Amino acid sequence: MSDDHTNSLGPLLSKLPRELVLEVTLTLCSFSQNSYANILLVCRPLYNLCRLNCLSAVPVVLQTHHQATLFAEYLQATPSAAPRIRRLWIIKDLHNIIPQCTNLYSLACDGHDLVPISSSETFHHTHLNDLTIMGLWDFWSPFLKARHSRTLCGKLQKLWLLDHLFLRGVAMEWWSSLRELYYWSIEGRGGRDQFQDEVDLLKSLPALEKFGVIMHSPSPSVFRQLAQIGDARLGVVAWGIEGK
Repeated sequence: MSDDHTNSLGPLLSKLPRELVLEVTLTLCSFSQNSYANILLVCRPLYNLCRLNCLSAVPVVLQTHHQATLFAEYLQATPSAAPRIRRLWIIKDLHNIIPQCTNLYSLACDGHDLVPISSSETFHHTHLNDLTIMGLWDFWSPFLKARHSRTLCGKLQKLWLLDHLFLRGVAMEWWSSLRELYYWSIEGRGGRDQFQDEVDLLKSLPALEKFGVIMHSPSPSVFRQLAQIGDARLGVVAWGIEGK
């Protein structure tokens, strides 16, 4: 049965209840920002229905500083939008975007951009459980000293690190903060004992279900080392030339 919110959406959509229309559009918007933009262009009634209601499903990807600037301007012009953002990938937060989006559950950002949200008087990002850290490893020192760094880590269920050096200089006892973490992925480095850090972490994180090490064209010796370690939780995510 149609309702007042859908009776102007055309001969097909007008026959559906508002909840079903939203369910369909939420699914479509979850694919990409372009899908969201295309839905808003269909007609004015659908625009009005989905403009804010579907934001929670949209993966917001800001790959350039120009895109980040435009998005910051959008948030400033639409204050009700920021709390609706759930998924954000941002190359570098120069516009205070992350602190505004307090209901994120998935975030990919430069490690240095975690320091402000972890150092605030109150920790607001209590829903964040899927984190990808990009950039250089040298943010660890200020992050570890931040007021809410352990609180942030205690919420995480998935963690992706794009630099193996992130593990350097961090006391293993500190990793106990990752008590909810069940998946960890990190860029791997070569070397005879290349899995030593990962093995130590597996010992410190008994709740961890999977530890994926991202490697470019791993050699057969890599898989021999894995076999010798004998921990089914540790695996290699190969890219480039297919590994054996």
